[in-house]
Amino acid sequence: MRKFIDSSTSSRATAGRLVIAASALALLFTTACGADDKESSTGAITVTDATGTTLTLDAHADRIACLTMMCVDALKEVGITPVAYREDLATDDRFFGPDADMRKITGGFGEENIEDIALSEPDLVIGLGGVRDGLRAAVEESAPMYLVNPASWQDSVEFLRTVGQLTGRQAEADAAAQSFVERVEAAKTNRSELTTLSMYGEPGSLGVDSVETPVGSLLAEVSDYPWQAGTDAFATVSVEQIASVDPDVVFAQAFSSGDDSESLSARLASNPVWPLISAARSGRVVEVEASVWATGRGTVSLSIVLDTVTDELAGA
Repeated sequence: MRKFIDSSTSSRATAGRLVIAASALALLFTTACGADDKESSTGAITVTDATGTTLTLDAHADRIACLTMMCVDALKEVGITPVAYREDLATDDRFFGPDADMRKITGGFGEENIEDIALSEPDLVIGLGGVRDGLRAAVEESAPMYLVNPASWQDSVEFLRTVGQLTGRQAEADAAAQSFVERVEAAKTNRSELTTLSMYGEPGSLGVDSVETPVGSLLAEVSDYPWQAGTDAFATVSVEQIASVDPDVVFAQAFSSGDDSESLSARLASNPVWPLISAARSGRVVEVEASVWATGRGTVSLSIVLDTVTDELAGA
């Protein structure tokens, strides 16, 4: 499998290039995190985040501002409503709904409005490593900042357990984590031999979830998933490179803006190579929710992904 390193203007691929360095660093700290995370006899909680930064809270966090959907996802699992959110998916009924008492954090990707964060009066802020690192100094004038950067679904599970520790909801976090692990183990017993692909973007700017992402690593558990990371966890790819692997099933995420709701497969239909791919020939290009697949990363979102994947593979 050759590396997919084509140039891309996709916002998702750009984020991938930003986070990959932090992913590598996070791996170096995996053992250290397990050894250092603790709660003292005085009630202080000490954890180490994906950048190797150690945080100590004097007490469990109750008011958490989420700069990443993964934070919202984990808080849903432990039963805490965030005081602030960035991604609109947080207001979906599968998470906290449109009526939840949460402040919207405005600003660009990685350039969020610090005032919005401060006005939410958090006692902890959680963001995405490799993207929000530059915000730490400004954010920590209001509250400590924890950065997460998962490279696999197992990392997502461990983050959920960490959120349980930080919030004093360890029992809830452990139960949700164990439930998800058991779901994955059950799905693995019916692992499909079909080759799958999770792809996103738009014609001329396509990317794949490699095996070094939560979604890609999850698909690798239940199907043949040969998409290696190369130099980028969110690898860029051409239609010709997809055709060289010839996946049987493609899960496609179209990035849309405004009223543009055209599916990714429809956008690719004019490419002469696309109709030759097995998934396109057999009508097994499944259009999925970009918001869940691209930004969720936590166990609630990954459960939605797993449901979609196993239902499709069961229909083979």
